Amino acid sequence: MASEEKRIVEVQLDRSLRSDVEVVSSCHFNLPAVIKVPSNLDDGTPFPTSYWLTCPMYNKKVGSLESQGLIKELDKQLNENEDLKKLWSDRQRSYEEERNKAKKKNEEEIIPTGGVGGASESIKCLHAHLADELATSKNYIGKIVLESIGGFNCEEPCINKDFKKNVKWKSKW
Repeated sequence: MASEEKRIVEVQLDRSLRSDVEVVSSCHFNLPAVIKVPSNLDDGTPFPTSYWLTCPMYNKKVGSLESQGLIKELDKQLNENEDLKKLWSDRQRSYEEERNKAKKKNEEEIIPTGGVGGASESIKCLHAHLADELATSKNYIGKIVLESIGGFNCEEPCINKDFKKNVKWKSKW
């Protein structure tokens, strides 16, 4: 990852990165929106989420959907709709397979389990599903989230040229 991208992601997340990552999706201002994270961080900590949402606009909007109960509603739909359950289950399996194929071969590493966000029984995290959809276009739950919140619509970039949070930035719903 280029040092500029790393600085931008760290400002977006408001913390230092704990591993080398790769930007896999960018916004309309060409700023990172999703990063790919290794299955084990530099300190050996297992990390089950392959794709991490860095975009402040999407994080804010998805957080709003979660607080309004969308995870619970989608989990209910998974139990009632066999087609949706199959789409979700298939992606959970393929996500875990892709993550485990991409991991380094090191006997000391702990292999993360579960699918998107490490989940195996329920949706768990809409942020992780949206990040997966933006990175791979394979996540049906992420598609539902994206349809609910729309595309990138910031009028100002979230990070300014000095690698600081842009005080003029705001997202619109």
